[in-house]
Amino acid sequence: MTHDNAVTAYFDGLCPICVHEMAHYAQAAPALIQLHDCNGEIPDDIDRDSALASLHVRLPDGAIVDGWLAFIAIWERMPGRHWRWLAALTRPAPIRIPLNRIYLWLAPYR
Repeated sequence: MTHDNAVTAYFDGLCPICVHEMAHYAQAAPALIQLHDCNGEIPDDIDRDSALASLHVRLPDGAIVDGWLAFIAIWERMPGRHWRWLAALTRPAPIRIPLNRIYLWLAPYR
């Protein structure tokens, strides 16, 4: 059963780090976080190379976010206050933008 506030995470299912992390999120909030491996079929509005390079998330309204905003979208749906605090603390642009740059710089080395 999915929830009206559910998101879909598009990730690289051939990356062991990605698989482990996404499985943790989906297991903790199965009604709110759906997983989609970008190595298989993907929706037309998702660019495969981009989604394999960094996490992409479809929000409940259909919008797509990527990078650090994708993690924030997931963390906002995780059970436990510490995840929502992490999302809230890293959402402001002065924090989020540098973290996103670091994430995009490190992602190819996974």
